[in-house]
Amino acid sequence: MIFKSHFLSMIVFSLIVSVLMAFIRYDDKKAILRYALKLFLYMTGGVILFSWVMYLM
Repeated sequence: MIFKSHFLSMIVFSLIVSVLMAFIRYDDKKAILRYALKLFLYMTGGVILFSWVMYLM
């Protein structure tokens, strides 16, 4: 494992996926940045939410 934390691994994964998806979807730099940031925040929020759900079970 490259990172010692699963959370950090998921953050890096979210960053890579959101940037790649933004480049595939849009051509304009501003739109790419906006979409990548929005997708990164959604994915990171989902990871945090899912982690809390797993913790409570």
